[in-house]
Amino acid sequence: MKKSSLEVPSVLESDKTSKELSDKIKVAFSEGYMSGLKSNTNGKKSKNLRNFFATMYNICLYLLIIVVYYITAIQSPEFKKLFGVNKFMVQPEFVKTTFKDVKGSDEAKEELEQVVDYLSDPDKYTSLGAKLPKGVLLVGPPGVGKTLLARAVAGEAGVPYFQASGAEFDEIFAGSGARKIRDLFGQAKGHAPCVIFLDEIDSVGKKRSSESFHPYANQTVNQLLSEMDGFTENRGIIVIGATNKLENLDSAVTRAGRFDVTVHINKPDLKGREELLGYYLAKVKTDKSLDVRSLASLTIGLTGADISNLVNQAALQATVEGCQTVQRSHLDFAFDKVSMGPAKKSKIPDRKVNLQTAYHEAGHAIVAFFTEEANQVYKVTILPRGSSLGHTSLLPEEDEYGFSKSQLMAQIDVSMGGQVAEELIYGKQNISTGASSDIQLATAVATNMVTKFGFNDKLGPRNINMKSASPNMKDIVDKEIEVVLKATYQRAKKIIESHSNELEVLAQSLMKYETLDKKEIEDILKGKIPDSFK
Repeated sequence: MKKSSLEVPSVLESDKTSKELSDKIKVAFSEGYMSGLKSNTNGKKSKNLRNFFATMYNICLYLLIIVVYYITAIQSPEFKKLFGVNKFMVQPEFVKTTFKDVKGSDEAKEELEQVVDYLSDPDKYTSLGAKLPKGVLLVGPPGVGKTLLARAVAGEAGVPYFQASGAEFDEIFAGSGARKIRDLFGQAKGHAPCVIFLDEIDSVGKKRSSESFHPYANQTVNQLLSEMDGFTENRGIIVIGATNKLENLDSAVTRAGRFDVTVHINKPDLKGREELLGYYLAKVKTDKSLDVRSLASLTIGLTGADISNLVNQAALQATVEGCQTVQRSHLDFAFDKVSMGPAKKSKIPDRKVNLQTAYHEAGHAIVAFFTEEANQVYKVTILPRGSSLGHTSLLPEEDEYGFSKSQLMAQIDVSMGGQVAEELIYGKQNISTGASSDIQLATAVATNMVTKFGFNDKLGPRNINMKSASPNMKDIVDKEIEVVLKATYQRAKKIIESHSNELEVLAQSLMKYETLDKKEIEDILKGKIPDSFK
């Protein structure tokens, strides 16, 4: 019993102590948890701060590397050239080209001789009170020798020659074109008297715009005008500009006092082509029996650059064939290549396609042969040329300086001949797409007849701008073009139907011989057997 009386209070006291201890533990745990939570939050803040400074350090380091790289790169000529940082430099040339090297442009040479005299002796003109010209504009299609003439002016006068292309003044940064103009003229003034040649001047002197989307769009042309106006009366600098798009030049550029002289350079005539052929053929070994004049009559429409290429292609072909001299056959080969495109060595390996091509090309040839105002048939082939499966080459009898209404109608008639022949042989549902370029040409000629040349009876002699024309006017023009094309189609159809036998013979001859020249075609269409067939 005593033992029991002592144990009960002890147990009770133990329970009480355990409860107090438990409460203390709970309090201690709570305080420890809160303390740990605060400590963890402070750690996160500290860690985030360290991460922030580490990120900023990396960014600054990368920026420093980029800055150092571009500071180094900006010193390179390539960088300066790309972004227009460096001064625009054009090295002056002392050219040896003279008027003796210019062939086929006698009228242009005569007009430029006075410019040469001015550069050689400017005092002769100023002593009489004459104002010396500041600029000369050379206008003509590509390849007629505008650059050669400019070089010849400098060579004849014996003065430095600066050349730059209009495209060189286009840059990605605004104002760089005007700065380049200043640099170019600044260098020229230090070498006066001299010649500045601006090729493709329509790129730099194009019509100024009033549009506000690009405030620097007109700076380059304005700077060009400013530089030319800034010439003193006896500076001795001539600016020669070359363009084949005179209509694109700003009127302020072409007015008197800037480009005072305008020289129009046309494609060479028969005499000019003969001179050019003689000049370039003298640079290669040729057969002594070569008739230059007959070759000149063949090359109607070719420019000086075309003739230079023609002679070079002939020399290459002669080399390939192992010949010691350039012969007429090589020049004929080169002419076909230049005018019709490179020929493939064989026909398409499909007889049906070749036969349809033969009828198509024969149709062109027959309409041309039996249409009085059409150009003469020079050559017909069913060997693929360029992107076409065949080709009919026509040449005028003499140089052309304009076209009559009947000549333009004849052009459209001949263009329609290919598709008409296919329709008569194969039916309307089986004509090929080979006439697409013919139709494109015919439509272009008919459109010009209606809208530009005043050859339409309903609309009369007027020029119609289709971009600004009213919807009603566009409908009228479309209907008149349709009338022209349908009429020419019927004329071509009538000719081929009345010469169906000749169509068959010519097509079969093309299948057999692949290519027929002018004499062979004439014999076939006159019912004769060509000597080359015997």
